[in-house]
Amino acid sequence: MPRLDTAPENRRLRGYVLLAVGIVLLVLIIYAIGRIGGRNRTLSGTKLRCVVSQNVTPFDDRILYLDGTTLFCLSTSGSELWKVSVGENANFSAGEKQVAVWSGNELMVFDRNGRSTYRDQLSEPIQFARIGSKYVAVVTGEGLSPTLTVMDMVGTRIDSETNNYIDLTILDCGFFGDGEFLWTTALDVYGSAAETTMFTYHVGDMNTGSVTLGEPITYAVVYSGSMLNVINTRQLRLYDYRGTENVSDAVLVYGWRLVGSSATRTYPYLLFAPVMQTDVDGAFTELRLLYGSRDTRYSLPDSCVGATIRSRRLYAFSGNSLYRSDIGEQRFSALSLPVSGTVTDYLGITSNGVALLVCGTDVWAVTLP
Repeated sequence: MPRLDTAPENRRLRGYVLLAVGIVLLVLIIYAIGRIGGRNRTLSGTKLRCVVSQNVTPFDDRILYLDGTTLFCLSTSGSELWKVSVGENANFSAGEKQVAVWSGNELMVFDRNGRSTYRDQLSEPIQFARIGSKYVAVVTGEGLSPTLTVMDMVGTRIDSETNNYIDLTILDCGFFGDGEFLWTTALDVYGSAAETTMFTYHVGDMNTGSVTLGEPITYAVVYSGSMLNVINTRQLRLYDYRGTENVSDAVLVYGWRLVGSSATRTYPYLLFAPVMQTDVDGAFTELRLLYGSRDTRYSLPDSCVGATIRSRRLYAFSGNSLYRSDIGEQRFSALSLPVSGTVTDYLGITSNGVALLVCGTDVWAVTLP
């Protein structure tokens, strides 16, 4: 019996299979890119049950607020996830996965599910606390010359510092470097000039450096890559964990105020708005984006009350519209905001891309596309 030559048919079949596999891979890549950029999502809004005066704050992919003596945690769809009693005149600091709460002398630490890992009375009144991924920094005392204490999530004391802060007031602090390092800013109110000093610490080995930041008011510190980006009313300056400055990367930001940031493995994206515009009516029509040596200006289609950067895309919020633009583009597209009333403020954004917008006293959770 003669043999049939099936080689051409086999080659055609293999070609069809490879073509089908290629199409499937292309679809998956396009879908993945859309997922990363959030472009497969539609713009939607949910009115939350809290009001703006209740310290509404993003907490990972959730939302925290204080109602009287109770701390509530909501999902971004507005559902209550948990609540805890925290006492009168309480305040809180939200980290990535934990939240520190203080009231008078009492310090409390809760995980993202509302479970308490520490709750106790300290020996002095608590001025404020900041929480990282591994530790809590607590500033205590009646006023000047406070004490800085670092403890873990179950209350074990790791470090304490008082000598650095004699006759000073601590302005702020935060953890960086995988949560193992801590920076603080402190103000000398008795000097001939109101100078600010930044201290850096390695937790467990405390002081690793200090640097005088001068008279301009330091109001933000953003850690990105391996550097602290210290922003005052005059300059952006970069420091390592020992407080050594990278002088060549300093940038003049006089006349601009930081309104948003996004850390990366190298330089952060730092988003600024004009001080004169934000001081007058809280709104602005321009944005300035810094990323390393890149310095880009944007003109907004309308006056906006807030802006943020997420997944290499700029978002700005006007009274009734959302403006968005990919980084590197100079053209904004506009979408009508799904809220009732006029947007008057922007409170922040959750880790899953939901912006918290204020309309009068109401707060809306708006899912960004």
